[in-house]
Parts: sequence; C-alpha cells; structure tokens
Amino acid sequence: MSYNIFLAVSSIILIFLAPLFSGVLKKIKAFLRGYQGLSIFQVYYDIYKLFNKDTLRSSKSSFITIIAPIVSLSAAITSAFMIPIFYTNSSNILGNMIIIIFLLGIIKFFNTLLGLDSSSTFGGMGSSRELFLSMLVEPVVFLVIMFLYFQKGTFNIFQISNSSINENMFTTSNILAFVAFFIVVLVENARLPVDNPETHLELTMIHEAMVLDVSGKDLAYIELASMIKFSVLLTMLINIFIPFGLTNIISIASLCISIGMYLVKVIIVISIISFIEILIAKSRLFRAPDLIAVSFSLIIAAISLSYFI
Repeated sequence: MSYNIFLAVSSIILIFLAPLFSGVLKKIKAFLRGYQGLSIFQVYYDIYKLFNKDTLRSSKSSFITIIAPIVSLSAAITSAFMIPIFYTNSSNILGNMIIIIFLLGIIKFFNTLLGLDSSSTFGGMGSSRELFLSMLVEPVVFLVIMFLYFQKGTFNIFQISNSSINENMFTTSNILAFVAFFIVVLVENARLPVDNPETHLELTMIHEAMVLDVSGKDLAYIELASMIKFSVLLTMLINIFIPFGLTNIISIASLCISIGMYLVKVIIVISIISFIEILIAKSRLFRAPDLIAVSFSLIIAAISLSYFI
C-alpha cells in the first residue's frame, strides 16, 4: 500500500513540477543569451492568467474543440502515473511502454484534430506538419521499445529501469539508443531544430499553429498537457538510460538521494537542450527528416550491437 501511495505522490509531484521544468529551460536559455530573463515561476503565473480569461471558440468549430483540450490533459496526467520517477519496483504491473506511447499519441491526435476543427488556414497547416513529423518519428519510438525489449525481455518500464540500476549504463548500444531517444524527445516536443516554440512566425509554426485559435482555459489545458508530456518523456529518458540514483528501496535516505539525483539529471538534460537551442537555428521543414533519419540509424545500430553481438 505504501508503495502505491508513494508512486501516486511522485506522479503528482511530477505534474506540478512540469511547468517549473519549462521555466527552468527558458531561464537557462536567457542566461546563455546574456540577459536575466523571467522568473522560473513565470509559467505558473501565465497558466493562472489563462484560467481567468474567457474561452473564445470559432462559430464553425464542432464538439472536438470542446473536448480536445480536456482529453489531451487527461491523457498527459494518466501517462505521468505510469512511469517510475523517484522509485521503481519490478512488481509493478503498470508501465507498459506501448500503452504510455499510445497515451502520448492521444495528445498529438487531439491537438491535430483541434487545429483542423478551427477551420483556420494556420491550424490545418500546423496539423498536417505535425502528422508529417509524427509519421517519421513513430518508427524510431517503436524501435527504441524493441531495443529495450531485446535487452530486458519486457515492455514494462518499471522492470526495465529496475534491472538497469545495477548494470553498466555506458555501453555503446545504450549510448546510441540514448541519443536516438533524445532526438525523439526534441521532435515530439516541438523543440529546435524541428520547431521553435518561442515564435509565432506563420511560415515556420508547427505546434503553435495548431493552437493559434485556442484561448482561455482551453489553451491552459493544452499548455499543461504539453508541459507534462515533455516532463514524462524527459523522465523516461533519464530513468531508462541513466538510472543512476534511482532507488528500489523505500527508506528516507534512499528516497532523498533519488529525488536529488533526479532533479540534477533533469537540470543537466534541460541545460543540454537549452545549449542546443542556442547554437542551432530552426531548420526547414523538409530538413527535419534528415535529423529523424539520424535517430533511426542510431537505434538500428544499437539494436544490432545489442542483439547480434
């Protein structure tokens, strides 16, 4: 019982930390650019303001516009309860990676429907671009899952992370798979060089184009869902491939160490993402498949090294 309660509390903490991770990323980027930037808690204030604004919907939109933000946020919250964060245990029956990816896919699916349902030129453009990138990146995601299955013999992320705690994480195949999944995280969360979440330039928007006609509480739901999705994928990345500090023992000392190491790893990975976004400009849409092809090649190489050697 205490195990299940702690997992639930950990997931709730992750959900509340999701906007903070976004604020830290923006703060680090501001620091690297040489200016002070906004507070890391500014994101919470922005979401609070959105909840206090009126929701405007197009007269041509259908019930999809009403349910899409709520469904997206519900899927994101559900996925947060299916991953190990500070603690893992091989006896957990939740955490099937295929189901987690399916839940994250629901967010993308309803976001694209939302963009199409607005009857806006930009919404349709953003939805088509999002699905184009999704079509390319999904094979890489399932190859990463197959790589983990070949290594651990299970699709359960709790069992995968638990078995990785005492193993060498710096093997060649693990490093290649880590980089491949890292690229997936960038593409799935519309980060540079695939998309620039800080701009609203019409010709380059992907994710922002889909939600351009969304406002008020609906926009708050969409933004929260995106932040939670980013945090879930980030947590999966570090707890699968860098399980250092993750504990499978419930004690005050081990849990404190695990929480501290988790936050350190998150800040390091966020700093790497910030550094990449400072150095690299947004690429053309039809150059994005080149980056995804690199990810595909890396995971194929990782599977070959892991399975055949």
